[in-house]
Amino acid sequence: MPPRAPVIWSTIAVGGERFHKRLDERHRELSVQAKLRARTYRRSRALPTSEESIRLRADFLAALGRLSSFETASLRLSRCRYTVQLSERADDITRDYFQLWQLIARRGGEEWPLGERDSERMDFFATQLGRLEGIADALVLAGRNVRLFPLPPMPWLAVERTAPSYS
Repeated sequence: MPPRAPVIWSTIAVGGERFHKRLDERHRELSVQAKLRARTYRRSRALPTSEESIRLRADFLAALGRLSSFETASLRLSRCRYTVQLSERADDITRDYFQLWQLIARRGGEEWPLGERDSERMDFFATQLGRLEGIADALVLAGRNVRLFPLPPMPWLAVERTAPSYS
């Protein structure tokens, strides 16, 4: 029996492995950001009704929304083995992104019930904006830059002041 050819192990990821590596790196970054914002929010000594406390809560909820939607979208993308599958799943996730975008725009423009507190409204929008950013993160890694489209108009002042700026 002739000897086998030597196996060459590449230390650099190839093709799909590179994509999975980028997904993992981005997930790690978002996890660190969410943990940091949670720690900052929990350790804050600000009064619960102060602007600083509201801003910290909005940042924390946005980071959680971003992480959870990124995990969901990246899980769908990580199952792809071929470029055609990746393209199809990216189309589906892009559709989800714009549906969420429209939901945020619609809910931001409508009247809210008088019984609903401003903090509940702020929590809803902070989480949804975070979810929108998480989906955008996954789509950027898949090669779709949905960030070219502006965020929906935000008439709610509390969230507009505290909307986290992610780069």
